[in-house]
Amino acid sequence: NLNHMVNLNQYSLLADCQNQITKLKINKILLAYSGGIDSSVLLDCLYKISLNGSVSLRTMHINHNLSSQSKNYEHHCNKITNEMKIDHKNIQVKIDSSSNIEELCRKKRYRSLTKYCNPDEVIFTAHHEEDQVETFLLRLIRGSGARGLSSMKTKSKYNNKIIYRPFLNVPKKIINDYCQVNNIDFIHDDSNDNSKYDRNFIRNNIIPVLKSRWPSINKNILNNIAVQDIQSKSLTNHIMNILPNYYQNDAKELSVSRLNEESEYNKIMIIHEWILSQTGIILNLKQIREVLKILQTNNDSNPLFEFGQIKITKTKDTITVCHK
Repeated sequence: NLNHMVNLNQYSLLADCQNQITKLKINKILLAYSGGIDSSVLLDCLYKISLNGSVSLRTMHINHNLSSQSKNYEHHCNKITNEMKIDHKNIQVKIDSSSNIEELCRKKRYRSLTKYCNPDEVIFTAHHEEDQVETFLLRLIRGSGARGLSSMKTKSKYNNKIIYRPFLNVPKKIINDYCQVNNIDFIHDDSNDNSKYDRNFIRNNIIPVLKSRWPSINKNILNNIAVQDIQSKSLTNHIMNILPNYYQNDAKELSVSRLNEESEYNKIMIIHEWILSQTGIILNLKQIREVLKILQTNNDSNPLFEFGQIKITKTKDTITVCHK
């Protein structure tokens, strides 16, 4: 009977994948393939779906060269895709910093994927429910707001390419079951065991303790993520609708006097969305408060805020954002 359950699960995973692809009207997929269990299971699903000719599939392995086994992982991916006769590409990434390695890897990985993705392809990654829970906890610890806490999206854009995560709502157990039943060949990445990386620390040391106390914590966190997503979208929508009321001459300039009529929390949200819409940069609360100080000054000689590539200046009743 247990076997029957497992079979149902593994069938539903494949059917679910097929369903999502049909709904999205996708016919060309570039899979980010690490060789680990998650992307190996997704590869198996996509390969089976591609056999009927409805989608064409390509794979890409990003080698971060962080593990002594990196070359073996690369060879494994070559071997598997070769057996499946799938067009496969290896990309070498060098990380030249000892701090914030995870974030650098993530950026370089997405940069490579989007760079080599053809305009008519969609990038697929194998992120699942457990990854989503880890992302939420990581962002909570880093002090993210509602937008950050709404975590990963099933479908998102990066460098104008679509990234799609068909397993994002799939529990890890279903992936493990599918792997077992279908006898999927995968590798265990030893860098996943190294708790010097924040995500691994949360995965290996924090989540098991939380689950031992609150077994349904995943469900609660996923519910929280959904709430954050709804609130963040609703708020953004509202602010974007009222933002033009504060424009001075164009969208790059806001009226200081009209802004100053607003409550503190409204001002914070207006500045936040204004900067994001004009520059693509998300400021944190501390930085927004620095900008708010500019609104209160009567002296225009040097009310200036600089962050990364942007600067914000005030002249009389106008606050302006521009690139340096």
